[in-house]
Amino acid sequence: MKRSTGALLGLVALVATLGVLRATQGQDPRLDDDEASAPIVPAPEPAPAPTAPPTGRVWTVENIRELSPVAPPHEDAVSRPIPTIPDYDETLLTLGKVVEARDGDPDNAWAIAHGILARGPEFRLTNQLPAVPYLFSVYAEPRTIGPLTFVGFPAERGGVPVESHTDLILKNLSEVGVTPDASFPMGASAVTAADLYRYTLLKTWLKASENKSSFKDPNDMPWGVQALAAWAPDADLRWVAENGTPMDLDSLTDAMVLLLTRESKFMFDAMRAGEPFERKGQPLFSYTCGGAHLLQGTAYAVARGFGKPEDRKYVSAQGPLLLYRLPIELGIYDAAITQHREFREKLLVQRMKFLGHWLESMSRLQILGLFSPDDLQLTQIEGAAQNLVVTIRALKKQGTFDDLDAMRTRDPQLYLDVIGDAAHGIRGLELALGRQKLRW
Repeated sequence: MKRSTGALLGLVALVATLGVLRATQGQDPRLDDDEASAPIVPAPEPAPAPTAPPTGRVWTVENIRELSPVAPPHEDAVSRPIPTIPDYDETLLTLGKVVEARDGDPDNAWAIAHGILARGPEFRLTNQLPAVPYLFSVYAEPRTIGPLTFVGFPAERGGVPVESHTDLILKNLSEVGVTPDASFPMGASAVTAADLYRYTLLKTWLKASENKSSFKDPNDMPWGVQALAAWAPDADLRWVAENGTPMDLDSLTDAMVLLLTRESKFMFDAMRAGEPFERKGQPLFSYTCGGAHLLQGTAYAVARGFGKPEDRKYVSAQGPLLLYRLPIELGIYDAAITQHREFREKLLVQRMKFLGHWLESMSRLQILGLFSPDDLQLTQIEGAAQNLVVTIRALKKQGTFDDLDAMRTRDPQLYLDVIGDAAHGIRGLELALGRQKLRW
């Protein structure tokens, strides 16, 4: 999504440039040691980095055809799933009907990508065609760098989003188990997922000191960073971007960690003081889905072994922070629903967005070995899942899912929120239940 309708809660659009990185040149404005040790339960010991051994190679347009992306070696579920109850199946059935009917829309590539995230690479569209090959055959386009031709996806087509965030499709494909050597039709020829990865690598660059990047803004970075980490062929992945910028994934990941910890600091300060925080337009809330994707993409790259050695502790601190955030943010939504009855439906959709992404983020931290909940914390995770049940029931009572065609006409953004967040709700809840796995 480009921006959530959480503006109803007083959010404003911030962070339009990479100034947050430029302003800290020569500094390391992460959390201090006390803040970084915030977890109540320490994160597990770092697992051996699953990335391939260093090769010493620097990938350029001259040798990029020799790069062979490597699928992630792990496919894991949470080690401590929440106990199942019939209410969860009811919620998954409701959200599943939305995903099958709406994320299976052949005319909406962005929705298809979300359907793949919720249902995996075997997802089929409403026309019964397999979703992944369809994305390539209908929406992929040739992309050239120098003398070479690759494959990529446009940001939108005909006013309908395709990749509203750079590399969204590659991130989802690599996460759910599509392999780099998978071949797909594109026009009269065939392309491989590896062609998409090679193109993504060469087009990705960041000059933090100059406030310039291949990304639209910092909010656009997480999908690409995760995608590059997922299929990285080297533990020290380095390349020269198409514009000549020397790059390495360690530095790009570390920049994401810096960004995440800076934007979260106001919450850490409040948590340490034993006080709630207020939403006053802090930059974190202008990130897509309240910063959930920023956290998820950063955590994934760090767990894959990229960034600085100390970056694990900064990302691990996000586990307890998520638990701290949960009752506070739910309280903010509920107060807004009470005070602004005219916006009840939109606010309930935002509550669904928050809870689905929260469950997804918490589960991913566990799978990636960055947080391990104790018994009390597992009960809190159950509480989030049960709040999702309550939210979906309220939306059903509201009639939100009854006529989505009418919603698409009267409020296109709300429509996209509903169908996208239905997918994230399924992904988050099924991860928490241990029914889905994460490739990493």
